[in-house]
Amino acid sequence: MKHQILVVFAALSVASICTAQFNVGMYTTTPLTEWCAGGTPLPDGTVGRIYWDVNNNGPDWTDPMPVVGGGFAQANFNTFVLNGESVGLEPGTFFFEENFTIATNTPQPSKYYVRVEDFWENTWTSRVITVVDGYQETDMAPWSCQRNCGVPPPDSIVISTPGGRNFLQPGQSYNDCWGFCDVRFATLCLGPLSEDEMPIVEFSPGCVGNGCHLNDYPAVVTILPPGWLYNPASHLWCAEMVATAGCANFLLTSILSAEQGTFNAMALDASVVLYWTTYSENNVAGYDVLRTVAGCETFEKVGNVEAVNSPAGSNYEFLDNGAVNGTSYVYTLETVNLDGSRDGWGTVVSATPSVEAGVITEFALHQNYPNPFNPTTKLVFDVMSQDFVTLTICNVMGQRVATLVNGTMAAGRHSVLFDGSNLSSGLYYYTVKVGKDFAATKKMLLLK
Repeated sequence: MKHQILVVFAALSVASICTAQFNVGMYTTTPLTEWCAGGTPLPDGTVGRIYWDVNNNGPDWTDPMPVVGGGFAQANFNTFVLNGESVGLEPGTFFFEENFTIATNTPQPSKYYVRVEDFWENTWTSRVITVVDGYQETDMAPWSCQRNCGVPPPDSIVISTPGGRNFLQPGQSYNDCWGFCDVRFATLCLGPLSEDEMPIVEFSPGCVGNGCHLNDYPAVVTILPPGWLYNPASHLWCAEMVATAGCANFLLTSILSAEQGTFNAMALDASVVLYWTTYSENNVAGYDVLRTVAGCETFEKVGNVEAVNSPAGSNYEFLDNGAVNGTSYVYTLETVNLDGSRDGWGTVVSATPSVEAGVITEFALHQNYPNPFNPTTKLVFDVMSQDFVTLTICNVMGQRVATLVNGTMAAGRHSVLFDGSNLSSGLYYYTVKVGKDFAATKKMLLLK
């Protein structure tokens, strides 16, 4: 039964005091949900809090909760729980079974509102009401909702991978659901791992199954340049990442025994040549070359290349001379480890061999491969008819650092190996000139 209380006020130096009779029965019939965009109503028992709009400027994070007690200007309570289902209302609502009062006196301004927080994702805030003389039964709607992080995610995320390469058994993967309340920059690290055990990680917007109350907001996670870097002191592979607000699924697909580099394909007449690089290798037996026809999903093995198994990585080349002109092929690689396990590269290249691909009909300078490189790369150019050819390398200052070709060459496609062992890391330019009719320049990056 609701009752009235006579409240007598006097002047205070800090806050003015007025006389009034009031009892406030607060309620809402607007269901409050687990996230701002809607979804499952908050369950009975979710805690709400009453705040005093001390500055008479609307809700802000400096407003205090009323002091609870039986003394001067103190409230009978300042927290409550949602109870909609227990009192016959909809889930996610509430009705004060006991009126909110201030014993004896109430500070001015006599304005109050409530907040209901769902973990750290959402804060529901009611309108501000003014307490007046007598009894009030007040709907606290309309409500506003803010997504916030009461405990922000850390600036560094470290995922433990005990056992290194053996952390994932054959055919296994590791995934987790991450939630971000706002745009977030962070350092992502995995370990302990050795320098030759590079993690292969994928992100997808949204989460698989439950685990993120922000699932209405699929997040996009991006690994920032320069990508994964190894820290030998901490035995961690780390990368800088940025995530938009919402949920994202983290997936560790494999831990490679070979750190992958570039992977390219070039179509020829009735054949395709593949080029790839590794930046490090450990306990690698070789690489299987897999091929399928464009549009098909099943790959078949068409060859194997023995690994150099160098800690510094290596460059590889494979000629698929079983290709048919006019057919588009898709290629991928598998690292074959000495223990018999395999690591898929997860990247594909495509090429369509043709008679025209084997006939040089124009002068051309192709992009070097691999690029970036360390320390060797191949430079490829096409000569339409026999002529005098020069191929030179210059640094960013325009200074010539190498001359690879300086003489007459026959018509056809030519490949020249360049070794940058004696040069420092950086950007370089390579230029080919054929007679007086053709000249072209391209960039390449040496990374040591």
